[in-house]
Amino acid sequence: VFNSTELKDTHYIYSHSYNKVEFLRSDSNVGKYVGFREFGMKNAERWNNDPHVLSWRRAQKEMFCHHNSEVWYRKVLLRSVKPSVRLHPTAPPGGHHPAMLVCSVYDFYPKQI
Repeated sequence: VFNSTELKDTHYIYSHSYNKVEFLRSDSNVGKYVGFREFGMKNAERWNNDPHVLSWRRAQKEMFCHHNSEVWYRKVLLRSVKPSVRLHPTAPPGGHHPAMLVCSVYDFYPKQI
C-alpha cells in the first residue's frame, strides 16, 4: 500500500491463505508475523523467533516495494482518464420540484472528482 514514491510511506503486507482464508500475515507496520488460527499462530511464533526470516522480510519491503512503487507511481498514479458524463432529466420523487437533472459519471481514474 503506498501513496507516493517515498519508501517511508509504504505499508508492506505479505499474507498466506488456504482455501481463501488468511492464516498468516507479515505487516511492515507491525514488524513481525501475525498468525490467525492455530496453524498460523504456530508458524508466526516460529518465524518471529528467527532473526534471518524477519530481516529477509524487511529487505523484501525495500527491494520489492521501493522499486515497484516508483514504477507504478510514474506509470499509473500520475496518469488520469477523462470521465464520460451523462446528464438526463428525471421526475423527482414526491413531485416537490418541477424538474431535476441527474449527472452520472463513468470510467475515470483516479476516482476522486
